Amino acid sequence: MFKFREGKKPIKIPGVPELRLHSPFWQNVIIGILIGLTAGLYVALNLLGAGGGRPNSAQTVQVVNATLCAVWFFSASFGGTVLNLIGPAITACLGVIGYILYVGSLWYFDQTGKEGFPIFAGVCIGLSAGLIFVTMGYIAMSYSEEQDRGMYITMSINLQAIGACVGGIIPVIINRNSTESAGVPSPVYIVFMVMMGVGAVMAFLLMPPSKIRRDDGTVVGLVKARGFVDEFKANLEVFRDWKLLIMIPAFLPAECFLVYGGSVNAFRNGLRARSLLSFLAVVLQIPCGYGLQKILDHKVWKRRTRALIGLVVVAVPLMAAWIWEIIRTRNYDRSNPPTKPLDWNEPEFGPIFVLFMLNWISGSLWQYIILYYLGCLTNSPRKSANYAGVFRGILGAGEAICFGVDSIAVPYMKEAGVIFAFYATGVLVFLYLGMYHIRETEYFAGEEDVVIPKHVLEEHAVEAAALEERRNSVIVGEEKIQTGEKGSIEV
Repeated sequence: MFKFREGKKPIKIPGVPELRLHSPFWQNVIIGILIGLTAGLYVALNLLGAGGGRPNSAQTVQVVNATLCAVWFFSASFGGTVLNLIGPAITACLGVIGYILYVGSLWYFDQTGKEGFPIFAGVCIGLSAGLIFVTMGYIAMSYSEEQDRGMYITMSINLQAIGACVGGIIPVIINRNSTESAGVPSPVYIVFMVMMGVGAVMAFLLMPPSKIRRDDGTVVGLVKARGFVDEFKANLEVFRDWKLLIMIPAFLPAECFLVYGGSVNAFRNGLRARSLLSFLAVVLQIPCGYGLQKILDHKVWKRRTRALIGLVVVAVPLMAAWIWEIIRTRNYDRSNPPTKPLDWNEPEFGPIFVLFMLNWISGSLWQYIILYYLGCLTNSPRKSANYAGVFRGILGAGEAICFGVDSIAVPYMKEAGVIFAFYATGVLVFLYLGMYHIRETEYFAGEEDVVIPKHVLEEHAVEAAALEERRNSVIVGEEKIQTGEKGSIEV
Protein backbone atom coordinates (compact mmCIF):
# COMPACT_ATOMS: atom_id res chain seq x y z
CA MET A 1 0.00 0.00 0.00
CA PHE A 2 2.76 2.44 0.91
CA LYS A 3 5.74 3.32 -1.25
CA PHE A 4 8.74 1.64 0.37
CA ARG A 5 11.22 1.91 -2.53
CA GLU A 6 11.90 4.75 -4.90
CA GLY A 7 11.50 2.43 -7.89
CA LYS A 8 7.81 1.84 -7.24
CA LYS A 9 5.21 4.22 -8.57
CA PRO A 10 3.39 5.89 -5.65
CA ILE A 11 -0.35 5.50 -5.24
CA LYS A 12 -2.35 8.67 -5.85
CA ILE A 13 -5.64 9.52 -4.15
CA PRO A 14 -7.49 12.57 -5.53
CA GLY A 15 -7.11 15.61 -3.29
CA VAL A 16 -4.40 14.22 -0.99
CA PRO A 17 -0.60 13.79 -1.28
CA GLU A 18 0.77 10.61 -2.83
CA LEU A 19 0.49 7.54 -0.66
CA ARG A 20 4.00 6.71 0.53
CA LEU A 21 5.42 5.83 3.91
CA HIS A 22 8.07 8.53 4.04
CA SER A 23 5.61 11.34 3.16
CA PRO A 24 5.22 14.01 5.90
CA PHE A 25 1.44 13.94 5.34
CA TRP A 26 1.07 10.19 5.85
CA GLN A 27 3.43 10.16 8.81
CA ASN A 28 1.08 12.69 10.40
CA VAL A 29 -1.88 10.43 9.56
CA ILE A 30 -0.17 7.51 11.30
CA ILE A 31 0.53 9.42 14.52
CA GLY A 32 -3.03 10.80 14.40
CA ILE A 33 -4.40 7.26 14.24
CA LEU A 34 -2.22 6.31 17.22
CA ILE A 35 -3.55 9.29 19.18
CA GLY A 36 -7.08 8.19 18.29
CA LEU A 37 -6.40 4.63 19.48
CA THR A 38 -4.93 5.83 22.77
CA ALA A 39 -6.03 9.27 23.96
CA GLY A 40 -9.24 9.07 21.91
CA LEU A 41 -10.38 5.88 23.61
CA TYR A 42 -9.21 7.26 26.97
CA VAL A 43 -11.45 10.30 26.41
CA ALA A 44 -14.38 8.03 25.57
CA LEU A 45 -14.00 6.21 28.91
CA ASN A 46 -13.61 9.37 30.97
CA LEU A 47 -16.58 11.12 29.38
CA LEU A 48 -18.80 8.30 30.62
CA GLY A 49 -18.06 9.64 34.12
CA ALA A 50 -15.94 7.90 36.74
CA GLY A 51 -13.50 6.80 34.01
CA GLY A 52 -15.96 4.28 32.63
CA GLY A 53 -16.57 2.76 36.04
CA ARG A 54 -19.60 2.83 38.30
CA PRO A 55 -20.65 6.17 39.83
CA ASN A 56 -19.64 5.10 43.36
CA SER A 57 -16.07 4.56 42.14
CA ALA A 58 -15.69 8.15 40.90
CA GLN A 59 -13.42 9.36 43.72
CA THR A 60 -11.01 6.43 43.37
CA VAL A 61 -10.69 6.88 39.62
CA GLN A 62 -10.20 10.64 40.03
CA VAL A 63 -7.26 9.95 42.37
CA VAL A 64 -5.83 7.49 39.83
CA ASN A 65 -6.16 10.11 37.10
CA ALA A 66 -4.50 12.73 39.30
CA THR A 67 -1.56 10.33 39.69
CA LEU A 68 -1.55 9.81 35.93
CA CYS A 69 -1.34 13.52 35.21
CA ALA A 70 1.30 14.20 37.85
CA VAL A 71 3.58 11.63 36.19
CA TRP A 72 2.56 13.01 32.80
CA PHE A 73 4.02 16.39 33.73
CA PHE A 74 7.52 14.95 34.04
CA SER A 75 7.30 12.48 31.16
CA ALA A 76 6.05 15.16 28.76
CA SER A 77 8.33 17.96 29.96
CA PHE A 78 11.38 15.82 29.25
CA GLY A 79 9.81 13.62 26.57
CA GLY A 80 11.58 15.69 23.93
CA THR A 81 14.90 14.40 25.25
CA VAL A 82 13.70 10.80 24.94
CA LEU A 83 12.27 11.34 21.45
CA ASN A 84 15.42 13.02 20.13
CA LEU A 85 17.50 10.12 21.48
CA ILE A 86 15.48 7.05 20.42
CA GLY A 87 13.33 8.40 17.58
CA PRO A 88 9.56 8.66 17.04
CA ALA A 89 8.83 4.95 16.42
CA ILE A 90 10.02 3.54 19.75
CA THR A 91 8.80 6.64 21.61
CA ALA A 92 5.28 6.24 20.19
CA CYS A 93 5.21 2.48 20.88
CA LEU A 94 6.10 3.10 24.53
CA GLY A 95 3.39 5.76 24.47
CA VAL A 96 0.74 3.20 23.53
CA ILE A 97 1.62 0.45 26.00
CA GLY A 98 0.65 2.42 29.11
CA TYR A 99 -2.84 3.02 27.73
CA ILE A 100 -3.37 -0.73 27.30
CA LEU A 101 -2.45 -1.28 30.95
CA TYR A 102 -4.73 1.58 32.01
CA VAL A 103 -7.82 0.21 30.25
CA GLY A 104 -7.08 -3.24 31.68
CA SER A 105 -6.83 -1.75 35.16
CA LEU A 106 -10.25 -0.05 34.84
CA TRP A 107 -11.75 -3.36 33.78
CA TYR A 108 -10.09 -5.07 36.75
CA PHE A 109 -11.29 -2.32 39.09
CA ASP A 110 -14.88 -2.61 37.83
CA GLN A 111 -14.80 -6.35 38.50
CA THR A 112 -13.00 -6.43 41.86
CA GLY A 113 -13.05 -2.93 43.37
CA LYS A 114 -9.33 -3.30 44.28
CA GLU A 115 -7.22 -0.15 43.80
CA GLY A 116 -3.65 -1.48 43.50
CA PHE A 117 -3.60 -2.23 39.77
CA PRO A 118 -5.35 1.02 38.73
CA ILE A 119 -2.88 3.13 40.72
CA PHE A 120 0.07 1.30 39.13
CA ALA A 121 -1.54 1.72 35.70
CA GLY A 122 -2.01 5.41 36.42
CA VAL A 123 1.76 5.78 36.69
CA CYS A 124 2.26 3.77 33.47
CA ILE A 125 -0.22 5.78 31.42
CA GLY A 126 1.26 8.98 32.82
CA LEU A 127 4.62 7.99 31.32
CA SER A 128 3.00 6.88 28.07
CA ALA A 129 0.76 9.93 27.62
CA GLY A 130 3.75 12.26 27.77
CA LEU A 131 5.61 10.26 25.11
CA ILE A 132 2.73 9.80 22.65
CA PHE A 133 1.67 13.46 22.78
CA VAL A 134 5.23 14.74 22.44
CA THR A 135 5.54 12.60 19.31
CA MET A 136 2.27 13.98 17.96
CA GLY A 137 3.27 17.62 18.51
CA TYR A 138 6.76 16.94 17.13
CA ILE A 139 5.42 15.53 13.85
CA ALA A 140 2.57 18.04 13.43
CA MET A 141 4.84 21.05 13.96
CA SER A 142 8.11 20.01 12.31
CA TYR A 143 7.06 17.65 9.48
CA SER A 144 4.58 20.20 8.10
CA GLU A 145 5.42 23.25 6.03
CA GLU A 146 4.43 26.61 7.51
CA GLN A 147 1.60 27.05 5.01
CA ASP A 148 0.04 23.70 6.01
CA ARG A 149 0.64 23.72 9.76
CA GLY A 150 -3.01 24.20 10.63
CA MET A 151 -3.95 21.17 8.53
CA TYR A 152 -1.42 18.90 10.25
CA ILE A 153 -2.47 20.02 13.73
CA THR A 154 -6.16 19.65 12.86
CA MET A 155 -5.63 16.20 11.38
CA SER A 156 -3.82 14.91 14.48
CA ILE A 157 -6.37 16.17 16.99
CA ASN A 158 -9.37 15.29 14.81
CA LEU A 159 -8.12 11.72 14.49
CA GLN A 160 -8.06 11.67 18.30
CA ALA A 161 -11.70 12.80 18.19
CA ILE A 162 -12.53 10.05 15.70
CA GLY A 163 -11.02 7.55 18.13
CA ALA A 164 -13.22 8.98 20.86
CA CYS A 165 -16.22 8.68 18.51
CA VAL A 166 -15.47 5.03 17.86
CA GLY A 167 -15.04 4.47 21.60
CA GLY A 168 -18.14 6.50 22.44
CA ILE A 169 -20.59 4.90 20.01
CA ILE A 170 -20.10 1.45 21.54
CA PRO A 171 -21.58 2.31 24.98
CA VAL A 172 -24.27 4.45 23.28
CA ILE A 173 -25.48 1.38 21.41
CA ILE A 174 -25.14 -0.95 24.40
CA ASN A 175 -26.86 1.44 26.82
CA ARG A 176 -29.55 2.86 24.49
CA ASN A 177 -32.33 1.20 26.48
CA SER A 178 -30.78 1.60 29.92
CA THR A 179 -31.86 4.35 32.31
CA GLU A 180 -29.85 3.06 35.26
CA SER A 181 -26.39 4.10 36.50
CA ALA A 182 -24.09 1.23 35.62
CA GLY A 183 -20.56 0.41 34.60
CA VAL A 184 -19.30 -0.35 31.13
CA PRO A 185 -19.64 -4.02 30.04
CA SER A 186 -16.48 -6.12 29.84
CA PRO A 187 -16.53 -6.50 26.02
CA VAL A 188 -15.99 -2.74 25.67
CA TYR A 189 -12.73 -2.89 27.64
CA ILE A 190 -11.55 -5.92 25.65
CA VAL A 191 -12.23 -4.24 22.29
CA PHE A 192 -10.41 -1.09 23.43
CA MET A 193 -7.34 -3.08 24.49
CA VAL A 194 -7.22 -4.97 21.17
CA MET A 195 -7.45 -1.70 19.20
CA MET A 196 -4.62 -0.20 21.26
CA GLY A 197 -2.50 -3.32 20.65
CA VAL A 198 -2.85 -2.71 16.91
CA GLY A 199 -1.63 0.84 17.55
CA ALA A 200 1.48 -0.38 19.35
CA VAL A 201 2.47 -2.32 16.21
CA MET A 202 1.62 0.60 13.90
CA ALA A 203 4.03 2.85 15.82
CA PHE A 204 6.97 1.21 14.05
CA LEU A 205 5.82 2.79 10.77
CA LEU A 206 6.96 6.19 12.06
CA MET A 207 10.28 7.51 10.72
CA PRO A 208 12.76 10.23 11.79
CA PRO A 209 12.84 13.58 9.91
CA SER A 210 16.04 12.70 8.04
CA LYS A 211 14.14 9.88 6.27
CA ILE A 212 10.99 11.91 5.54
CA ARG A 213 10.85 13.45 2.06
CA ARG A 214 8.56 16.20 0.88
CA ASP A 215 6.99 16.04 -2.58
CA ASP A 216 9.83 18.25 -3.91
CA GLY A 217 12.40 15.65 -2.80
CA THR A 218 13.84 17.59 0.15
CA VAL A 219 14.08 16.00 3.59
CA VAL A 220 12.20 17.52 6.51
CA GLY A 221 15.23 18.01 8.75
CA LEU A 222 18.78 16.95 9.49
CA VAL A 223 18.86 16.07 13.19
CA LYS A 224 22.38 15.11 14.20
CA ALA A 225 22.81 12.48 16.91
CA ARG A 226 23.69 13.84 20.36
CA GLY A 227 24.30 12.27 23.74
CA PHE A 228 21.81 12.21 26.60
CA VAL A 229 23.50 15.05 28.48
CA ASP A 230 23.41 17.37 25.44
CA GLU A 231 19.78 16.53 24.74
CA PHE A 232 18.82 17.07 28.36
CA LYS A 233 20.58 20.45 28.43
CA ALA A 234 18.77 21.46 25.23
CA ASN A 235 15.48 20.40 26.82
CA LEU A 236 16.19 22.51 29.90
CA GLU A 237 17.15 25.44 27.68
CA VAL A 238 13.58 25.85 26.39
CA PHE A 239 12.46 26.70 29.94
CA ARG A 240 14.41 29.95 29.50
CA ASP A 241 12.34 30.92 26.44
CA TRP A 242 10.19 33.78 27.73
CA LYS A 243 7.63 33.39 24.94
CA LEU A 244 7.04 29.81 26.04
CA LEU A 245 6.93 30.73 29.74
CA ILE A 246 4.23 33.38 29.34
CA MET A 247 2.05 30.77 27.64
CA ILE A 248 1.87 28.67 30.82
CA PRO A 249 -1.50 30.17 31.94
CA ALA A 250 -2.88 29.05 28.55
CA PHE A 251 -1.38 25.55 28.87
CA LEU A 252 -2.64 24.81 32.39
CA PRO A 253 -6.43 24.65 31.73
CA ALA A 254 -6.10 23.16 28.23
CA GLU A 255 -7.60 19.78 29.19
CA CYS A 256 -9.40 20.64 32.42
CA PHE A 257 -12.68 20.71 30.51
CA LEU A 258 -12.34 16.93 30.15
CA VAL A 259 -11.99 16.44 33.92
CA TYR A 260 -14.64 18.96 34.83
CA GLY A 261 -17.04 17.87 32.09
CA GLY A 262 -16.75 14.20 33.00
CA SER A 263 -17.33 14.94 36.68
CA VAL A 264 -20.33 17.24 36.33
CA ASN A 265 -21.69 14.90 33.65
CA ALA A 266 -21.58 11.95 36.08
CA PHE A 267 -23.04 14.10 38.90
CA ARG A 268 -26.10 15.30 36.98
CA ASN A 269 -26.82 12.86 34.14
CA GLY A 270 -27.71 9.19 33.77
CA LEU A 271 -25.46 6.82 31.82
CA ARG A 272 -27.57 6.99 28.67
CA ALA A 273 -27.45 10.82 28.63
CA ARG A 274 -23.72 10.81 29.45
CA SER A 275 -23.03 8.43 26.58
CA LEU A 276 -24.95 10.63 24.13
CA LEU A 277 -23.23 13.83 25.25
CA SER A 278 -19.73 12.36 25.07
CA PHE A 279 -20.34 10.87 21.63
CA LEU A 280 -21.91 13.92 19.98
CA ALA A 281 -19.32 16.29 21.47
CA VAL A 282 -16.42 14.60 19.70
CA VAL A 283 -18.50 14.17 16.51
CA LEU A 284 -19.15 17.93 16.32
CA GLN A 285 -15.54 18.72 17.21
CA ILE A 286 -14.36 17.25 13.90
CA PRO A 287 -16.11 19.64 11.45
CA CYS A 288 -15.42 22.57 13.77
CA GLY A 289 -11.73 21.64 13.75
CA TYR A 290 -11.68 21.63 9.96
CA GLY A 291 -13.43 25.00 9.95
CA LEU A 292 -10.70 26.43 12.18
CA GLN A 293 -8.06 24.91 9.90
CA LYS A 294 -9.45 26.91 6.95
CA ILE A 295 -8.71 30.06 8.94
CA LEU A 296 -5.26 29.00 10.14
CA ASP A 297 -4.13 27.96 6.64
CA HIS A 298 -5.84 30.74 4.67
CA LYS A 299 -3.38 31.47 1.85
CA VAL A 300 -4.43 35.09 1.27
CA TRP A 301 -4.07 36.34 4.85
CA LYS A 302 -0.75 36.91 6.56
CA ARG A 303 0.19 34.46 9.28
CA ARG A 304 -0.33 37.03 12.03
CA THR A 305 -3.85 37.74 10.74
CA ARG A 306 -4.67 34.03 10.61
CA ALA A 307 -3.43 33.50 14.17
CA LEU A 308 -5.44 36.41 15.58
CA ILE A 309 -8.68 35.58 13.73
CA GLY A 310 -8.38 31.94 14.78
CA LEU A 311 -7.86 33.03 18.38
CA VAL A 312 -10.96 35.24 18.39
CA VAL A 313 -13.12 32.52 16.79
CA VAL A 314 -12.16 30.09 19.57
CA ALA A 315 -11.90 32.49 22.52
CA VAL A 316 -15.36 34.10 22.28
CA PRO A 317 -17.40 30.86 22.64
CA LEU A 318 -14.85 29.52 25.15
CA MET A 319 -15.31 32.50 27.49
CA ALA A 320 -19.10 32.40 27.04
CA ALA A 321 -19.21 28.67 27.86
CA TRP A 322 -17.34 29.02 31.16
CA ILE A 323 -19.35 32.03 32.28
CA TRP A 324 -22.50 30.01 31.60
CA GLU A 325 -20.96 27.07 33.47
CA ILE A 326 -20.32 29.22 36.55
CA ILE A 327 -23.91 30.43 36.52
CA ARG A 328 -25.39 26.96 35.93
CA THR A 329 -23.57 25.23 38.79
CA ARG A 330 -24.00 27.96 41.42
CA ASN A 331 -26.62 25.87 43.27
CA TYR A 332 -25.09 22.41 42.76
CA ASP A 333 -24.35 20.66 46.07
CA ARG A 334 -21.77 17.93 45.52
CA SER A 335 -22.53 16.36 48.90
CA ASN A 336 -26.16 15.97 47.87
CA PRO A 337 -26.34 14.55 44.30
CA PRO A 338 -29.72 14.28 42.52
CA THR A 339 -31.71 11.21 43.51
CA LYS A 340 -32.81 10.70 39.90
CA PRO A 341 -30.17 11.26 37.18
CA LEU A 342 -31.23 13.43 34.23
CA ASP A 343 -32.17 11.47 31.09
CA TRP A 344 -31.98 12.62 27.46
CA ASN A 345 -35.78 12.73 27.04
CA GLU A 346 -36.34 15.34 29.79
CA PRO A 347 -36.86 19.08 29.06
CA GLU A 348 -33.87 20.14 31.21
CA PHE A 349 -31.53 18.15 29.01
CA GLY A 350 -31.72 20.68 26.12
CA PRO A 351 -29.73 23.55 27.74
CA ILE A 352 -27.26 21.10 29.27
CA PHE A 353 -26.72 19.59 25.82
CA VAL A 354 -25.98 23.00 24.25
CA LEU A 355 -23.60 24.01 27.04
CA PHE A 356 -21.75 20.69 26.98
CA MET A 357 -21.24 20.96 23.20
CA LEU A 358 -20.08 24.58 23.46
CA ASN A 359 -17.68 23.83 26.32
CA TRP A 360 -16.23 20.68 24.78
CA ILE A 361 -15.77 22.02 21.23
CA SER A 362 -14.25 25.38 22.20
CA GLY A 363 -12.04 23.67 24.81
CA SER A 364 -10.80 21.21 22.20
CA LEU A 365 -10.13 23.96 19.64
CA TRP A 366 -8.09 25.80 22.28
CA GLN A 367 -5.46 23.06 21.91
CA TYR A 368 -5.41 23.62 18.13
CA ILE A 369 -4.64 27.29 18.81
CA ILE A 370 -1.84 26.49 21.27
CA LEU A 371 -0.09 24.13 18.86
CA TYR A 372 -0.48 26.61 16.00
CA TYR A 373 1.09 29.43 18.02
CA LEU A 374 3.95 27.13 19.06
CA GLY A 375 4.38 26.13 15.42
CA CYS A 376 4.70 29.80 14.48
CA LEU A 377 7.80 30.10 16.69
CA THR A 378 9.96 27.34 15.16
CA ASN A 379 10.41 24.84 12.32
CA SER A 380 13.15 22.87 14.09
CA PRO A 381 12.30 19.17 14.73
CA ARG A 382 14.46 19.13 17.85
CA LYS A 383 12.97 22.34 19.24
CA SER A 384 9.44 21.27 18.28
CA ALA A 385 9.85 18.12 20.37
CA ASN A 386 10.85 20.18 23.39
CA TYR A 387 8.10 22.76 22.84
CA ALA A 388 5.48 20.02 22.51
CA GLY A 389 6.85 18.38 25.65
CA VAL A 390 6.64 21.51 27.76
CA PHE A 391 3.11 22.23 26.53
CA ARG A 392 1.91 18.71 27.31
CA GLY A 393 3.78 18.68 30.60
CA ILE A 394 2.11 21.86 31.84
CA LEU A 395 -1.24 20.62 30.47
CA GLY A 396 -0.74 17.42 32.46
CA ALA A 397 0.06 19.42 35.59
CA GLY A 398 -3.13 21.44 35.16
CA GLU A 399 -5.16 18.28 34.64
CA ALA A 400 -3.55 16.67 37.71
CA ILE A 401 -4.50 19.66 39.82
CA CYS A 402 -8.04 19.55 38.43
CA PHE A 403 -8.39 15.83 39.15
CA GLY A 404 -7.05 16.39 42.67
CA VAL A 405 -9.39 19.31 43.34
CA ASP A 406 -12.31 17.37 41.91
CA SER A 407 -11.55 14.35 44.10
CA ILE A 408 -12.06 16.45 47.26
CA ALA A 409 -15.41 17.70 45.94
CA VAL A 410 -14.69 21.42 45.61
CA PRO A 411 -17.92 23.19 44.56
CA TYR A 412 -18.37 23.13 40.79
CA MET A 413 -18.91 26.88 40.62
CA LYS A 414 -15.50 27.59 42.21
CA GLU A 415 -13.79 25.00 40.01
CA ALA A 416 -15.32 26.55 36.89
CA GLY A 417 -14.36 30.06 38.03
CA VAL A 418 -10.67 29.20 38.39
CA ILE A 419 -10.58 27.44 35.01
CA PHE A 420 -12.23 30.50 33.43
CA ALA A 421 -9.60 32.80 34.94
CA PHE A 422 -6.72 30.78 33.43
CA TYR A 423 -8.40 30.68 30.03
CA ALA A 424 -8.96 34.45 30.10
CA THR A 425 -5.30 35.05 30.95
CA GLY A 426 -4.26 32.73 28.12
CA VAL A 427 -6.38 34.68 25.65
CA LEU A 428 -4.63 37.93 26.61
CA VAL A 429 -1.20 36.28 26.27
CA PHE A 430 -1.99 34.99 22.78
CA LEU A 431 -3.36 38.37 21.72
CA TYR A 432 -0.05 39.94 22.71
CA LEU A 433 2.05 37.27 20.97
CA GLY A 434 -0.12 37.38 17.86
CA MET A 435 0.15 41.13 17.50
CA TYR A 436 3.85 41.54 18.23
CA HIS A 437 5.79 38.27 17.96
CA ILE A 438 4.46 36.17 15.07
CA ARG A 439 6.52 36.62 11.90
CA GLU A 440 5.54 35.65 8.37
CA THR A 441 8.17 32.90 8.30
CA GLU A 442 10.78 31.28 10.52
CA TYR A 443 12.52 29.42 7.69
CA PHE A 444 15.37 31.93 7.59
CA ALA A 445 15.83 32.18 11.36
CA GLY A 446 19.09 30.17 11.22
CA GLU A 447 17.79 26.89 12.76
CA GLU A 448 20.52 24.42 11.83
CA ASP A 449 18.39 21.27 11.65
CA VAL A 450 15.76 22.76 9.30
CA VAL A 451 15.75 22.03 5.55
CA ILE A 452 13.88 24.80 3.69
CA PRO A 453 11.43 23.59 0.98
CA LYS A 454 12.49 24.33 -2.60
CA HIS A 455 9.45 26.43 -3.41
CA VAL A 456 10.12 28.64 -0.37
CA LEU A 457 13.71 29.23 -1.53
CA GLU A 458 12.47 30.02 -5.03
CA GLU A 459 9.82 32.42 -3.75
CA HIS A 460 12.37 34.04 -1.48
CA ALA A 461 14.79 34.42 -4.41
CA VAL A 462 12.07 36.09 -6.51
CA GLU A 463 11.16 38.41 -3.66
CA ALA A 464 14.83 39.24 -3.07
CA ALA A 465 15.33 39.96 -6.78
CA ALA A 466 12.24 42.18 -6.86
CA LEU A 467 13.40 44.00 -3.74
CA GLU A 468 16.85 44.51 -5.27
CA GLU A 469 15.26 45.81 -8.47
CA ARG A 470 13.13 48.28 -6.52
CA ARG A 471 16.19 49.37 -4.54
CA ASN A 472 18.17 49.94 -7.75
CA SER A 473 15.28 51.88 -9.25
CA VAL A 474 15.20 54.16 -6.22
CA ILE A 475 18.99 54.71 -6.45
CA VAL A 476 18.77 55.52 -10.17
CA GLY A 477 15.88 57.89 -9.53
CA GLU A 478 17.81 59.66 -6.79
CA GLU A 479 20.86 60.00 -9.06
CA LYS A 480 18.69 61.54 -11.78
CA ILE A 481 17.22 64.02 -9.32
CA GLN A 482 20.70 64.96 -8.07
CA THR A 483 21.98 65.33 -11.66
CA GLY A 484 19.08 67.53 -12.54
CA GLU A 485 19.68 69.72 -9.51
CA LYS A 486 23.38 70.11 -10.38
CA GLY A 487 22.48 70.94 -13.99
CA SER A 488 20.11 73.70 -12.92
CA ILE A 489 22.76 75.27 -10.74
CA GLU A 490 25.35 75.22 -13.52
CA VAL A 491 22.92 76.91 -15.91
